[in-house]
Amino acid sequence: MGWGVAAWGESTWGTARATTLSDVVLESSSWSLNLWGEDVLCQVRNGALYYFDTSEGVSTRAELISDESDATGVPTISRVSTVSFPDRHFVCGGADPYVAATGGSSGTQDSMLVRWSTQENFAIWAPTALNTAGDQRLQIGTKITAMISAREETIISTDEAIYGMTFVGAPFTFSFRLLATNAGAAGINTMMNVDGDIYWMGKRNFFFYNGVVQELPCPVQYFVFDRMSLNYQDKTIVGHNKKFKEVTWYYPSLENANPTNPEPDSYVTYNYAEQAWTVGSLGRTAWSDSFGFRTVPFAFDKDGILYNHETGTTDNGSAMNSFIESSPRELTQEGENLYLVDKIIPDVTMTPTTNLFVEFNTRKYPNATEVTKGPFTITSTTTKVSTRAKGRQISMKVFSSGTEDDWSLGDFRVNSRKDSLR
Repeated sequence: MGWGVAAWGESTWGTARATTLSDVVLESSSWSLNLWGEDVLCQVRNGALYYFDTSEGVSTRAELISDESDATGVPTISRVSTVSFPDRHFVCGGADPYVAATGGSSGTQDSMLVRWSTQENFAIWAPTALNTAGDQRLQIGTKITAMISAREETIISTDEAIYGMTFVGAPFTFSFRLLATNAGAAGINTMMNVDGDIYWMGKRNFFFYNGVVQELPCPVQYFVFDRMSLNYQDKTIVGHNKKFKEVTWYYPSLENANPTNPEPDSYVTYNYAEQAWTVGSLGRTAWSDSFGFRTVPFAFDKDGILYNHETGTTDNGSAMNSFIESSPRELTQEGENLYLVDKIIPDVTMTPTTNLFVEFNTRKYPNATEVTKGPFTITSTTTKVSTRAKGRQISMKVFSSGTEDDWSLGDFRVNSRKDSLR
């Protein structure tokens, strides 16, 4: 009552507003975590900066950097942070400006301001002639959405543009160059560094940077973005599976079980070795690739449960419904003739206990009802499968649903011949 979320002056004081809080979109309290040697620099979006000394153990809380004994001019509010490489400046985007008259930060956030500490000291942010601390305001966009270190530069995304920030030394410390417009990252955790190359999700497409910003051709682009909950796109998180050369974005969909405050429940994966895309349903809110003593990736779901990935053949003990399905394709370039697929020669590596199946979905006309042929069983000793699938276009699906199924596909051979309606 009283203060509402609708326009100023709407209705009268003390009257409950018809507009609900679901009409207002607020940014989540996402964290940026940055390694500083063995320790961690932490920053909460639209909040303060913290330092976690790992030598003090997990029972000790992170401390405000502004409380360090030598701290000067530390930002009190910022949107995102990173550590620049190889020069090691602590960099914040969307920070409040330094005020020389008071020797501190203003407390009023500038969503387009980049600030950095002096080199090798995350607590000193007040610029002087004897240090390398400083700031730079970006021009294109309304707010900084993401930052990530690349090959000897820091990539900064606003909601509209991509900038490159490069260490050049005194007197300017960093140079800034505009890399691309209309290519801003969708959220704070949507950019991934893969051996110096950067992949990220934009508002309606995907991008790649290896010195030049490029849009990634994506055959599932409309499928992903048309079913994405765009009001909560910022909750998308990205993960890298180096073993299989995959970058995966986990995003909240319109089919989410909690539409008013959804967490990621779907994914889209890009295999950068084969330039192939896959989609599916799986909810993850944080991801870490295998490293050190961990031999497999691990990730959290929305309930805080930690899962090991790429291990075993079950869905946490239950049968796993796994499949690979191609998109419909025409058997001839013109699509004028009906073709009959009467035999396939499978190329699959599988364990003897695996129960694998294949089926075909065909159409005689683009708007005709789809006809399914199969499923046909494939075992580890199957040399060929006889089928009678007829159509102008066809898709193939290979699937299993057991607890011990372990298989990988090679190149299937399909025998087809021109046919008639009867």
